[in-house]
Amino acid sequence: MAVRIKSLATSGPVLVPLSTGTTVRLSPGQVSDEMPDVEITNNAKVDRLQRQGLIAVETAAEPEADGEPRARSRGRSEPSG
Repeated sequence: MAVRIKSLATSGPVLVPLSTGTTVRLSPGQVSDEMPDVEITNNAKVDRLQRQGLIAVETAAEPEADGEPRARSRGRSEPSG
């Protein structure tokens, strides 16, 4: 399952250490790219940042059943003949 991390900080960047040893730097209000949930599972530093209210972990949207995202309608209809 993929997750995203959102910074809830109001000033200054938040550095989020991941389980693989890499770090994600997020500006206030910024959302990270999708990453595997193993990056944050059983990660004490991520848990602490969540308890402090500095980050929120969101589950990324699952792709459509056929693997292709659906095209969004722009509200325009085809002209009728």
